[in-house]
Formats: sequence, C-alpha cells, structure tokens
Amino acid sequence: MALNRMNPDGMYTPNKGIYSQVVTSTGATTVHVAGTVSFDKDANVVGVGDMKAQTCQILDNLRISLEAAGALPADVVRINVYTLNTDDYVANGAPEVIAFFGDSKPCSTTVQVSRLVHPDWLVEIEATAVID
Repeated sequence: MALNRMNPDGMYTPNKGIYSQVVTSTGATTVHVAGTVSFDKDANVVGVGDMKAQTCQILDNLRISLEAAGALPADVVRINVYTLNTDDYVANGAPEVIAFFGDSKPCSTTVQVSRLVHPDWLVEIEATAVID
C-alpha cells in the first residue's frame, strides 16, 4: 500500500505542522471510524472539563478502533475534529494529536461547534484510514 503525504509548493504551510494538505492512497480497504469521544469502556466521561485528558482518551479509543480493523495511526489519511473551544483544543488537545500521529500526519479539519451530544464532551474526533 502506498500513502503519499504532501504539502504542495504554492500552498500555505499547515498550522504548526499538525496535518498534511494532501494524502493520496492506493490501499484496498478504507476504514471509517465514527466520531470518537472521551468515554471509557463503561461509557463514563473521562476528563470532564479537561481538553487534554479528553483528547488522550479519544486517541486511546481511536487506537482501539483502528486496531480492530487491522489499521495503525500511520494508516489514517483524514481526521475531522469537532470542539466546543478551538483555542483550548489547539493549546491542549492538538499537541496530543500531533504526538499520536508522529510523522504520519493525516489531512485534518477542526471545527468549533456550539455543542456536542453529551454535555460533558469538549471534543470529538472521527477518522478515515486506508489499509491493504
């Protein structure tokens, strides 16, 4: 499988190097991971009021979902982040996302929303991966 991550000449540089502008893939299977939230396995909210703690739990949950499909964080080609506060997310959540993906940065969109389904959620992340 080939994943090619690029930031084309003539485009602006991704903010703080958090994401890739373009990812092309030739894998055979696309993995779609639903919006993932900061629930533990018993559906308790982890990190009420704490963006970093919620993001870390989301990434743990995302890793579990990816592994169940035979994928790794390096196979993720796109994430969509929905947050109640983009400033809090950029300061406290995004560094965890950057560490999670390392050098394999997916395309990324972050949107501030007025609310999420559960009143204690601060952030929700969905992902798409491509695997052989």
